[in-house]
Amino acid sequence: MIKMIIASTLALGNDEVYYWTYALNLQWNYFDHPPFVAWLIRTTTADLYLHNELAVRLGAIISSSIGTIIVYQTGKLLLNERVGWFSVLLYSSSFYCSVIAGTFILPDSPQMVFWLWGIYLLLKMTRSIQQGLPPLNIWCWFGLAAGLCMMCKIHGICLWVGIIMFALFNNRKLLLQKGLYVSMLISLVTISPLIIWNIQHHFITYTYHSNRVSVFHARLNPLAFAREIGGQLFYNNPIVFFLAWMAVFSFIKTKNQHLKNEIQLLLCCVLPLIVTLIFLSIFRDTLPHWSGPAYSCLIFLSALKLKSFNLPKVKAVIGAGILFFLLVVCAGIFAINFYKGTFSTHKDAIKLGMGDPTLDLYGWKETGKMIDSIHHVDQLLAQHKPVYTIVVTKWFPAAHLDFYVSSETGLHTYGIGEIFDLHQYYWSNQSKPKLTAGDNAYYILPSNLYDENSINLIKSQFKSCTPPIILPIFRNGAVCKNILLFKLNGYKK
Repeated sequence: MIKMIIASTLALGNDEVYYWTYALNLQWNYFDHPPFVAWLIRTTTADLYLHNELAVRLGAIISSSIGTIIVYQTGKLLLNERVGWFSVLLYSSSFYCSVIAGTFILPDSPQMVFWLWGIYLLLKMTRSIQQGLPPLNIWCWFGLAAGLCMMCKIHGICLWVGIIMFALFNNRKLLLQKGLYVSMLISLVTISPLIIWNIQHHFITYTYHSNRVSVFHARLNPLAFAREIGGQLFYNNPIVFFLAWMAVFSFIKTKNQHLKNEIQLLLCCVLPLIVTLIFLSIFRDTLPHWSGPAYSCLIFLSALKLKSFNLPKVKAVIGAGILFFLLVVCAGIFAINFYKGTFSTHKDAIKLGMGDPTLDLYGWKETGKMIDSIHHVDQLLAQHKPVYTIVVTKWFPAAHLDFYVSSETGLHTYGIGEIFDLHQYYWSNQSKPKLTAGDNAYYILPSNLYDENSINLIKSQFKSCTPPIILPIFRNGAVCKNILLFKLNGYKK
């Protein structure tokens, strides 16, 4: 119910509307990510027939529900039903698992289903090892799960990193099994469309991501490091975070022999990703939610640790985690929808709201209606060429304009600029009407995303540009941001 309320009452975020644009033109891969999120959105919107936030996010909510079932079954497999329920409660109180990937629609949303399924299958293998070699059918299912996980997000390769590390350090006999290589082949076949697309597009996806994480010629970045650690702590709920690491150090220190193989396997899937991201954050900006899948594995260690607590302490820990989760979610919904004005210190009309993250999820429906009214008047009064195009220079707010403005006005977006600013919009131009010499257009920019360089780029492409029409967006009776509408005349190319 909480997820349905969030999904229905908040406008789509920058990333969410961008992934919705994937679904407009299904492909085997996109500039930033593999295609599964596009397939999911296309399904839950009934082939794009349903045009609302809940329909777009429904895939995330369904994926989270499936993931919760897998979490319970995994905890039960590890020890018993009690550990299964502990795992579910901790999973549900994680902001990453329940909101970021479990309510907002991201590649992480379907990824978590296949990630958790892969972890479940790997744990079943460790149980089979005690009775002989793992059966071939588990290997085959794991190959499919890992392949589908990579078709959601390339992080899925960490499943293979985990089992290879486990084989090298704990049971090298696994490397001699044909099932391992059959599983690899199944994963490779599953992701082959992704590989072919990248070959055809000069591996642009990995060029982009490698530039994001390259540490060559990078300087120390203490702010990025603090943001990564702080993000990991908050995104996974501080209660869950500290309990998880307490469990890790407890199991390592005591060299616990009970469930030894299972614990070591989970750590093999967890530590490489977390350590890599922390190392990268010393030099480069990272996003804390990248470590989310790893922390979902630590939840099982946390549940095992809770098993050793007395009942009052268990209730206190889980209760505190759930209470903190609910308080933050309620505060977040209130701040986004009802905070008076903006948190930003920028009060200038053209930069109003800069630095206020809540504005990414607010005011877009009103924007669409206002632009539609202006466009309608312009059509009636047009003395020159009518406007059919909104030019964009970056993928955000381009995707918001597509979802909320284009759907209202019938205008289409057209990208001008560099590929690393436009992302998928660089290719979507190919399926849209081209701007021709003399065409008129709109350039629309929220004041909280004001960018002088983008404005100068746009002005250089047209013969003339009017001063912006300033359209105020109100929140609880006060202006929180302005929509800047530039009218562009006479495209030069």
